[in-house]
Amino acid sequence: MGRADEVAAIDAFLARASQDGAALVVTGEAGMGKSTLLQAASVRATARWRAHVRRVSGAQFEQQLSYSGLHQLLLADATDPAAELMTLPDAHRGALEAALGLRVGAAPDRLLLTSATLALLRRLSAEAPVLLVIDDLHWLDRASAGALSLVARRLAGSRVGMLLAQRSGTETFFDRAAVPELRLAPLDDDAAMDLVRVLHPGLHPSVRHRIVSEAGGNPLALNELRRGITAAQESGADALPTTLVLSDRLRRIFAARVSSLPAPTRRLLLLAALDDGAQAGIALMRVIAASDVDLEPAETSGLVSVDRRDHRVVFAHPLTRAAVVDLASAPERRAAHRRLAQLAEDADVQALHLAEAALGPDETVARTLVGVAERALDRGDGVRAVSLLLRAGELSLRPQDRARRLADAAFIGAHVTGALTGAGTLLERCRAEHPDVARTLQSATAAAAHLLNQDGDIDTAHAILVRALDTTPPSETHRRGVEDAIVTLMTVCSFGGRVELWAAFDDAVRRFEPLLSEPVRIAATTFADPVRSTPEQLRRLDDLVEALDDRSNPIRVVELGQARWYVGQVPRAPLQHMVDGASTGGTVALGAQALVMLAVDAFFSGSWDEAGALADQAVATCEEHGYALLLWGARLPGMLLAAARADTPYLDVAHARMRQWALPRNALAVRTFTAYADGLAALSQARYRDALEAYRSISEPGTFPPHEQVTAWMVMDLVEAAVRSGDLDAARAHVDAAARARIPELSARSRFLWLGAAALAADDAGYKDCFQELVEDQSSAQWPFALARLELAYGERLRRDRAMRRARPHLERARQRFTALAATPWSDRADAMLRATGPTRRVGAERAQELTAQELQIARMAASGLSNRQIGEQLFLSPRTVGAHLYRVFPKLGITSRAALRDALTARGH
Repeated sequence: MGRADEVAAIDAFLARASQDGAALVVTGEAGMGKSTLLQAASVRATARWRAHVRRVSGAQFEQQLSYSGLHQLLLADATDPAAELMTLPDAHRGALEAALGLRVGAAPDRLLLTSATLALLRRLSAEAPVLLVIDDLHWLDRASAGALSLVARRLAGSRVGMLLAQRSGTETFFDRAAVPELRLAPLDDDAAMDLVRVLHPGLHPSVRHRIVSEAGGNPLALNELRRGITAAQESGADALPTTLVLSDRLRRIFAARVSSLPAPTRRLLLLAALDDGAQAGIALMRVIAASDVDLEPAETSGLVSVDRRDHRVVFAHPLTRAAVVDLASAPERRAAHRRLAQLAEDADVQALHLAEAALGPDETVARTLVGVAERALDRGDGVRAVSLLLRAGELSLRPQDRARRLADAAFIGAHVTGALTGAGTLLERCRAEHPDVARTLQSATAAAAHLLNQDGDIDTAHAILVRALDTTPPSETHRRGVEDAIVTLMTVCSFGGRVELWAAFDDAVRRFEPLLSEPVRIAATTFADPVRSTPEQLRRLDDLVEALDDRSNPIRVVELGQARWYVGQVPRAPLQHMVDGASTGGTVALGAQALVMLAVDAFFSGSWDEAGALADQAVATCEEHGYALLLWGARLPGMLLAAARADTPYLDVAHARMRQWALPRNALAVRTFTAYADGLAALSQARYRDALEAYRSISEPGTFPPHEQVTAWMVMDLVEAAVRSGDLDAARAHVDAAARARIPELSARSRFLWLGAAALAADDAGYKDCFQELVEDQSSAQWPFALARLELAYGERLRRDRAMRRARPHLERARQRFTALAATPWSDRADAMLRATGPTRRVGAERAQELTAQELQIARMAASGLSNRQIGEQLFLSPRTVGAHLYRVFPKLGITSRAALRDALTARGH
């Protein structure tokens, strides 16, 4: 894995060797996979060329035994060694028998032995190629190495291949001057991560990344480092050590060179190894500079180098650093941490080292660690935050403080890092430490988050949180705990999908409002009850989203994404940045939520392939980490895609899952989302009354019940179902109710959908103006699926009014958009409507799809990244005119978004 180029080189070597003989030496550091590659070569040679394979591995204890390697190579894998030797001339046979210890006699002449070996190999290769595999060449005895190096030079014209492996940095008596080399470099991070996934499935991403980081691309280390990780560390119930524990095999490889260094040198290296991230910086470098003589042996041996620009000691390999720590005794490590604490200028760094040096409780250090943990969480490093909180708990004087810090760690594990199993263990430890703390708001929030995410027990989680909030007084000291509880309760109520659950939430928000951050206060309406969002809340939400960047707190990014979830476009770039960062394991649970939001947003914006990929990633994340309830949110984008494409089997499975899992747990929001998808599926299949009934199960036409969150999304859907069912009164009542509820003010998309609903419900006198305004507005192309449905409806209505010529362009554009989305039921309907408009002139049809010169020029400029305004400035056109050109270009190219322009133009040779 991760060795595609190397395997290709081996295949090329085997092909040459099977025809004309060849030799190749594979080199690399210990653990790089040389033996594995040689084994793979043996298997491939046997499978592809039916080659005879002879093997030998050098051994240290046999280095003094002359020709022991040659003996193993020629005789160990032979079926009948005596018979093979009998085919040789007497001189050759005698030389080999003497060298291999089969007869007593003087050592053979070296050239004669070489000739004899070649003669035997050529005879063996008469029927099929022969592959000689020689591993650990550096440990092969001198006599064998010398003989085989002569053989390697004389393989031309034979069908014999010689494949050798030697550890980098070692010496051998084999003369490699004429033998090509294949060097095995460390695996890159992607290949290393793939290998860890195969070797150790089920590891938390943070543990995987830690293994990859410390292994330095060494395949053996990627396999062995897992052995030193405990079950508690793997689950997130305990912190990983400063450096991962080395296995015996790794210790033999990496610790040997360190252990031979003088004691003063090892003490200096220990300071550098424990100075994680070069936190001591210049101060530590002064100490090292003052002890330059002590550092010299490590530099000379290549174990470390000094980076004077960044003021740090750089280890040649991460496992060398681990070996330095591994070889130090516990008192030596504590002494090093105390020295680093003295050198540290930053109070946080000082506390980190004092915490590692402490032998007993220290509340001052514990409180500082809690602050460091909060700042780590702000940066998105949830795993680091949990680790610091656990150490703070260990240093706490009072049991109630230990329990409280364990509860905080458990909440982060359940809500942020995705370590549900570890969170459960931490909650049990919290209750054991101090039963009273288990009834506090912090513990209740952690328990509810764990219960909600793992078991999906809506009612119990709700009861735990409400009881804890009711008994907690509004106080600045509880600010963080209150906000965590409110956000968790909002999630509980959202998945519960029952108005009675929301009553306690609304009451808690009113009671604790002064303690809540602005994003949470806004989300308490825009997410919890989006239809009742105020213009001021929406303006402030826009400002807060606009202020997000790559450095924003991941928790805040997700909170603002949720706040925008039902009332506008989610902040895609910050969410995507957070998803990328979540792959390291620090924010796995938040990353899953971000994936769901991105996937649904991609569905609405017409990027359906992206929506499917994001949804699959979200589902895989939830399944891997046991987030059973969030898994339902992750399945929503797939359900919407299936609904739009009339994939009934997919929706049938979703219904079965809902009945078996969600409904018994009173997670009624799952039923709401399923009904929402059912309505779209029925529209896709022209089952309009079924569609209307599905939407009615969520809310009656003309109503927007409190906390029915999805009603903000389905205004046009419900109206379309009502219109096509012939219930115009219901359709118009819903359009009017949406206007009174100020749905059009929620977002640009909400306004577009409301205008679309109004056009669908418009009377015969006004429908043309309503539709025409929408289809001519270039901003409508942001939502291609909804726009195509409106073009289809407009074309159908024009056809009914006998305006065939006017209907065709709209039906054609609808068909093109549906086809681009692979929305087959809809494109078939548009195609049927086109045929129903009568025969279409085909003369010049191909030419009609070609771009005009100006359209091509504008398309190329837009594909290069220029905005409409920038294009207009260069071509002396208004931005609106540029947009109109692009509006005609997209259907001609069969695309729905600006991002697809470059590929579409390239495909057409433009």
